[in-house]
Formats: sequence, structure tokens, C-alpha cells
Amino acid sequence: MMHLAADLRTLALLGGSVAAVLVLLYLLRPRRRRIEVPFGGLWQRVLAQSEARVLGTQWRRWLSLLLLLGIAALIWSAAALPLLAGRNTPDTQVQAPHTVLILDCSASMAARDGQIKDRLARGTTRLQEAIEQATELVDAAPPEDRFVLIAASGSARVLAGWGTDRAALRQAIAALKPHDAGLDLHRALATAEQALTGYHRAAIVFVTDGGTPLQGDAASARPEPRHVWVGPARAAMQAPTAAQAQALVQKALAHGFDNLAVEHVGLRPDPADPGRGTLTLRLRNDTLRDQAVQISVAASATAQDVVEFSRDSALRRVQPAVLPPGSSTQILPDVDLDAPRFAIHVQPAPVPGALQDQAPFDDWGFAVLAQRRELGVLLVSAQDLFLEAALHAGDRTRVQQIAPERYHPEDFAAADRPRHGIDLVVLDNVAAPLPPGMPGLRLLLDPPKSETPARFAHNPEIVPRAAEHALMRGVSFQDTNFDRVRLLPLQPDDMVLASVAPSGPVMVARQTGVREIEWGIDLAETDLGGRYALPLLVGNAVAWLAGEDEPVLGPLELGRPWAVEAPVAGLAWQWREPGQAPRRARAAGTQLLASSEIQGIHTWTAPDGHQIARPTLLPASERPGDVHALGLAWHAPRRVQRQDAAQAWTRSAQLLLAALAILALEWLLYLRRRTL
Repeated sequence: MMHLAADLRTLALLGGSVAAVLVLLYLLRPRRRRIEVPFGGLWQRVLAQSEARVLGTQWRRWLSLLLLLGIAALIWSAAALPLLAGRNTPDTQVQAPHTVLILDCSASMAARDGQIKDRLARGTTRLQEAIEQATELVDAAPPEDRFVLIAASGSARVLAGWGTDRAALRQAIAALKPHDAGLDLHRALATAEQALTGYHRAAIVFVTDGGTPLQGDAASARPEPRHVWVGPARAAMQAPTAAQAQALVQKALAHGFDNLAVEHVGLRPDPADPGRGTLTLRLRNDTLRDQAVQISVAASATAQDVVEFSRDSALRRVQPAVLPPGSSTQILPDVDLDAPRFAIHVQPAPVPGALQDQAPFDDWGFAVLAQRRELGVLLVSAQDLFLEAALHAGDRTRVQQIAPERYHPEDFAAADRPRHGIDLVVLDNVAAPLPPGMPGLRLLLDPPKSETPARFAHNPEIVPRAAEHALMRGVSFQDTNFDRVRLLPLQPDDMVLASVAPSGPVMVARQTGVREIEWGIDLAETDLGGRYALPLLVGNAVAWLAGEDEPVLGPLELGRPWAVEAPVAGLAWQWREPGQAPRRARAAGTQLLASSEIQGIHTWTAPDGHQIARPTLLPASERPGDVHALGLAWHAPRRVQRQDAAQAWTRSAQLLLAALAILALEWLLYLRRRTL
């Protein structure tokens, strides 16, 4: 706008100068020639017109002056039109030789309300509309302009750089696909700013449906991005202000959005029958009226994505329901838990007049039961019938017992698990270390003499701590007697499970590369072995050490960094995304690090047979009906600007011809006056 104001000032100054010169020439035009003749009547006529010498009486020939000013106006307009045609949009929209083109590829761009060539095509996604808009923008740009293409979702991927030719750029745009993750706008704009480093005449164009991002604010970017809105926000592209743009979006969404969604899947085994369970579903109806739906439940031992769960062999139940507008909860009891992986699908009921779901990508939800495999337990003990009974109480533990003198830790290292088949070790009053990389439980009342002298408590009252921890679930020491316990020295990041009031740790859980539990007790000096607390403690400890302490594993949010805890460290884990080939997983200690934008169930498998399966969760920000048209709009493609410029030059030439015609008319009038 600053350049436009400067151009207008220049044109105004030029026009005023031309008009002033023409008026001065009009006033100083040549007078009639003086001719001396011997006739008195002529002198009388000259005296009668002597008042013309006064300046105020020289304005009688108005037609001549108006013609001169008209010529000036035509010449000024002819000069101004081509210049103004190039300034008909704000400066950031003038042809920028370097443009970063960001296309929103997040989950909401899979909604099927896109529009192609001013007509609504059934099944057209918002991303397809965005691809068309981006292609038109590239085609309308001058050949010398250069682009960078960024696909933005949970990550920012540069798909075409400055040196890419137009054919490759169009091909990269056409190949874009929507992802299941949300939009990390901060990462996309940071990538765009890095690409524009060192370029002064540059622009950022963001093609999006205006969905709420996971994080980031477009107004903080420099240069501030221009937006091309698609989907329900497309009407806002012509709005002059952000407030008016948002009003148009709200008007477009006033009737609701035809969409059903699965927001959360909860699965809990029944306490009395672990083979049966209850599904708790939170479903969402984005329309403004009740909807008849059909809920499908599929289960499998190996399926990972929608395609695999859609097979008839995985279907377990189909249940009708009626969903009110907004979010609601549905409970499905008595679900068979014969398979550990579940998928829930909600869709309109097959009845006349049912809605056409515009966003099928959020119609699925997943849940995974913790792996319930047989566990090999090595018990190193002289003889403790209470401990042996507690270990055998588990329906999936295979106990191998050896005497303390035969125990050599290096023989049971985690790396050699395929040979010895041991998953965890229980040391009953054995002052020896755990095998390398192997999780284990240590019951040790008297520590080795080489260690710091131990502290003991006699006839203590043991108080459970960390009641939320999986190890203490359902455990109580009420009316339990202890003759003597050892107070454990704490290490960094130790979790105190139980202690002597007020602050003497007796049971701790720690992770130093692998999971480890230590109890400062001897079952021979307590009546804990005859109480129900011992089988609970041992069962919880075995499940936690094996990494199977939760009956239902929590979901992972797509597009976010993940740290999945592994029960065993030092193994070469393989990670498999749904529908993808397995690849080596990144590990840091017992943490498996990953991030994905694929909805489904992700699995990690170790060479020794350990497997971890975790479901994913769509980000809450990717609600297809939750859109906002905020920020600066890209009002017109450059192709239109170039056509306006060509038309301006044509009109300029016409104005110049008109000026020449009027100038010729004025010249004829002047000649006529000279001859009178």
C-alpha cells in the first residue's frame, strides 16, 4: 500500500503540472495580428474590445479551455491505468519471485465436502480442492517465479524446492494424500521461514480448511501467510476482514456438519470372568438432529488397520443405536475377549434418508488388551512354599526353581532368552545381582557384608504408598505382622511402594535400564505369606516386570512424539506401522521412540518374542466441522492480475487516441479563429 500511495502522489503531481501549463498557455496564446488601415470604424471596434486586455475577461472561450483540460485528463489516465493495474492488490500479493506454498494435509482435509471448478462433486475431499487451487496458482505465476512446496500435518515435509521445474512441482502437488495426524502449524511455518532466509521479495501461501492446529499461530510468521481457504471456509476468501470471513464460515456451518465420529474406546475385563469384558464408547454426532447409527465391533489377534479389521472373520458384534447431537456414551457389555485387538466402527444406519457421512476418517476407534502370554519365571530360593504358591497362582507363569548355589547371573542374560526361555527372575534372600538386561524381583533382608551397614525396623507397621501404581493395586497390609524388615537405601528415581511410618522405605520399584523391584523382607519373619496380599503383590509384580501391568493399553496420539516403555532393554526391536513394512525401532534405554501419522494399531517385536501393541487416537483438534477463517486471504490468482494489466494497456491506448482526436479538434478551432 505504501508503493500505491507514492504512485498516486506522483500521478497527481504530474496531472496538476500538465493542467497548470495548459492553462498558462491558454492565457498566453497568440493574439490577433495588428493591421493599420485608414478606416475609423475599425478603431471603434478595437476600442470596444479593449477590455479583453484585463485578465479576468480572458476566460470567455470556455470550450477551448475545457478541451485542453480534457486532453490533460486523458493523457493522465492513459499513464495511470497500467501502473494502477499492477497495484490492485496489497504489496504481499504482488508477484513475489519466491513463494513458499504450504498445503494442509492433516486429517480434516479428508472430509468429503470439497468443491472442484465451482461445482460440488460427491466424494471430493478438501485436499483435492486444495490441490486444484494450488495448481491454478502455480499455473498463473510468471515463468520466472520459484516455489517451495511443503506438505503440513503433524510434520512438515518439503516435497519440492526452489530448483524444481513446474512439471515436477505440479506432479508433487497432485500426489499429496491426507494423513491421520493433526496440523502442527508452528513446525510448518518454521520450515517456511527457513526456506525464505535471504530472500526479500517473498511470500507464504497457506492452502487450508482453517481447522484448529495442534499448536502454532499464523500471525507470528514473517512474512505473514496469505490463506486460500477450502471446504466450508471457501466463502470467506472474498471477505475483506477476518471478522467478516469468520461470519461467513459460521453461516456455512449453521446447519451442522454431516459427520459421525469415534472419540474414545474403553475396554475393561470383567473381574469375575477375565474372558469377558465391557466396551465403553464415546461417540460424536456433529449434526443438529438425532441420528440412527450402526456400531460394529471387530476383534483380531493380528489386525492393525481398517482394511484388516474390515474382514468378515474379525466381526464380533453389530449393534444399532440412536445418537443425539454432540457427544454421548454407549456401553456394550458382555464382549468376548478371545482376541486382544479391537476396532469400533460407527456408520449411519442403512435406512432411507440416512445422512452421508462427510468425514469417514474419524469413524474408527481402536483398543488393545495387554499381551497375555506365558511367562517364564526363574525362582532362585532355598525353599519358600509361600512364595512358590504365590507364583504358581498365576494362570500364565511357568516357574523354574534352582538353588542359590547353582545360580550364575550370566547364564540367564536377556540376550540369551531364546536359549533359556526366562522372562524374569525372583531372588529370594540371595545376595547376588540380577542377570544382565533381565527384570526381576529381589527379596533380601540381610544385604551382603560388603555393602553399607543396613538399617532395620522391628515389629513395624507397614503403610502402602503410591496407591496409583500398578504394583499396589488392591493391596492392603492391615492386620499383617512383621518381626523385622530392612529399610532400603533410595536411589535416584526410585518409586516407594510401601514404607515404615513415617519415612522408611521397605518396598521400592526402580528402572535402571530394566525394571526391578526390591523388598526388604523375609517371608519367614512375617505372616504375609498366609494372607491374600501376597498373591496380589506377586501377581502385580510379575505383570509389571513383564510390561503387562495394564489390562488395557492407553492410546498414542497421532503426530506427537511417542516413548513406549519396553519391559526388556538391549534388544533390537522392530517397529511396524499399520500397512507398512517393519523397520528398526529407535530405542533409548527401555524407551522405544517413535511418531506416526497412520491410524490403527502399532506393534513392536523383539527377537526373543516380546511384542508390544498400542492403539492410536485421532487428535481432538481435527474435528472436520471446527474451522476458522482467520488471517489474510489470497483474494485473486496472479493470472487475473496479468489479464487486468493487459486490459489496462488496451484502454490506455484508446485514451491516447481520444486525446489526439480532441487535440486535432482544438487545432481546427484555432485555425478557424485565426481566419476570422
